Amino acid sequence: MDPASMHLSTPSPELGQALDALKNRDFSQAHRRLLEMAGRGQTDAMGYLGMLYLRGLGIPYDPTQAYHWTEQAAREGNGTALLALANLVYLGLGTLRDPERAKAVLLAAARTGNSAALRTLGLVYLGLGANWHQAAITCFEAAATLRDVFATHALSVIRLGLGQIDLALPILSWAGTQGLFPSLLRLKNLQHQLGISTVRDLAILPPQYPDRPHLRTIIPFEWETRSAGSTTECDTRIALRIGTDLLHPIECDYLIALAAPHLRPAETQEPHTGRIIKNPVRTSSAMNFPPNLEDLILMRLEERIASFAGQHLERAEALAVLRYRPGEEYRPHYDAFDPETCKRDPECIRLGQRTETVLTYLNDGFTGGATDFPTLQQTIESRSGQVVAFRNLDASGNRMPLALHAGLPVQSGEKWLATLWFRERPGARSMG
Repeated sequence: MDPASMHLSTPSPELGQALDALKNRDFSQAHRRLLEMAGRGQTDAMGYLGMLYLRGLGIPYDPTQAYHWTEQAAREGNGTALLALANLVYLGLGTLRDPERAKAVLLAAARTGNSAALRTLGLVYLGLGANWHQAAITCFEAAATLRDVFATHALSVIRLGLGQIDLALPILSWAGTQGLFPSLLRLKNLQHQLGISTVRDLAILPPQYPDRPHLRTIIPFEWETRSAGSTTECDTRIALRIGTDLLHPIECDYLIALAAPHLRPAETQEPHTGRIIKNPVRTSSAMNFPPNLEDLILMRLEERIASFAGQHLERAEALAVLRYRPGEEYRPHYDAFDPETCKRDPECIRLGQRTETVLTYLNDGFTGGATDFPTLQQTIESRSGQVVAFRNLDASGNRMPLALHAGLPVQSGEKWLATLWFRERPGARSMG
């Protein structure tokens, strides 16, 4: 879910004190003040209280309480609370999962004119395919009018795709000055290409769009799972196949934007000592999305990736996002665990082996970094939105030597990659 959407333009003095405590990471005081205000029926306090429970900030993570307070706030028609409720209902956090109800709540949130809800609806439309792209653009324009940073970035990506670099640069630069990582990543590539010295030379004020009544952007829809543009079968022995354009470039950037603040150097656990050390095989930075950092857009993308692999998301691990800088790599390895280690590991006993892997490439603008299958003598060059799926185990459940693979060193730029691993049994996506 989008924590940036949890804000008010003019909070009351009492709420302002609670938000100051939250900003200063005094979570116990923030929780106490918000609980007092929520008990008196203050809708905004209820929304923030729901966020505290969802994030587990200073209090135990509790999706049931998160849903309770968010649902209470949404009853008053608060757009931010309605969007948060749509996310909880779609993910099934604190309540039964109900995509149809989530859709109705999302549309209601967008009708309030909430910028984050309009942006989210635009991303939903984008994921429904080319016939919905104009509806997506209209939503992004409505949200950008309200200074939504990612919606502004999305419009710049659309213009870049049309070759309109002179129109894209100013709005992309403004989004970059707001610290949006995908904007900075794209600007870095364009600066090198065009010889621009600094982002701030291009944009100081946010872009302006004609007034667009937001109600015109809201169109009823049906949830659908988009397929890849084309699929190439590479090796039947490990079911290695490549899908093109499974994710739109804006969707790839959305994953990067969500993951960037949570990246950490790749680590591993020493088998004998249990110590956490820097991973000697994978030299990238990485993060995994726990349920309380997900939103309905992220889950929609995960569902699409799982569908390409012919798998159910219930058996998937949390989505991992990795960043490789120049010189960083993932040396030849198997995604399936060592069989002897798996026999002793409680988590592996509970969930079983990693049966399939799906790699989704999130960006262009770098050199090197191809995915190599040395035993197959096959190397796959990455492209934004492209997906690669393969099996890790044979029919008897044994690790397949043909599934040995590597991420070759990046030579220049940055490579971003999302990985979804599937287990033999469900349960890997719980908070733990």
